[in-house]
Amino acid sequence: MIRYLSLTALVLLPACASVQSPPVVRVAISVDWEGREISEQNLIAFENIRAAHPDVPLTQFINAAYFVKPDADAAQLREKMARVLQSQDELGLHIHPWRSLAQASGVEFRAEPTVWGFVREDRAGWPDPGHDVSVEAYTVDEFQAFVKTSKRILAENGFALSQSFRAGAWLAGPHVREAIRREGFVVDSSATDTKWHDEIDQYALPSMMREIWPDVTCETQPFTIQTPAGELLEMPDTGALADYITAVEMIDHIAAAVGRLDESGTQFVHIGFHLET
Repeated sequence: MIRYLSLTALVLLPACASVQSPPVVRVAISVDWEGREISEQNLIAFENIRAAHPDVPLTQFINAAYFVKPDADAAQLREKMARVLQSQDELGLHIHPWRSLAQASGVEFRAEPTVWGFVREDRAGWPDPGHDVSVEAYTVDEFQAFVKTSKRILAENGFALSQSFRAGAWLAGPHVREAIRREGFVVDSSATDTKWHDEIDQYALPSMMREIWPDVTCETQPFTIQTPAGELLEMPDTGALADYITAVEMIDHIAAAVGRLDESGTQFVHIGFHLET
């Protein structure tokens, strides 16, 4: 289950009022591990965050793709990851369909559709493309193979996953949702509001997200989704991630939830960042 902190607003109650638990804002903070590289620069930045907030639990959506790169050193990768993982964290699964991960999963790699709406020339020559390809491009069976392989690789390297998942680029459509539910995941955290993605509205990603999450806003609370394989609890990423939202916008997002407490009761909000950026 997604980790969160609780914030309580100050509420004045009449002396005769019955004592009830006040409404709170539950703030989840997550980290997406993209599967590209674990650089020293980014690890140091992450360590600085942990040093400043040592008691804050994170939901870390980790990625098996690091371990299947041609030059992967599993022992070195484990050592690097351990520097920023703490006992209070939840470890969920994150998947982008890198070619190396497709090959490890026995799935034919697809180069499109991409989140840009076209294949970028500057990425076509990457030694391991696929990060910007929609996960929904794959069939349910194919994406289940991605999930099964990722679980196996991470388990072999000592990572105990929870039952929480986030899709690359938030694109958890019907194929992805059924596949993860088949593999035992019961929580998805891919729904988000494209209001945060206005800087890239000229590309395909925002419209792809709106097609999957047409009714999700930054105020959407957790909800359930039915799949052919069973029910999922959707814990929306209400504030997207730091690439797309500023620190001030994050503060305002949480403050707005506090402002809704009296009218709407307990609120859930979600913010976070990518390891690589």
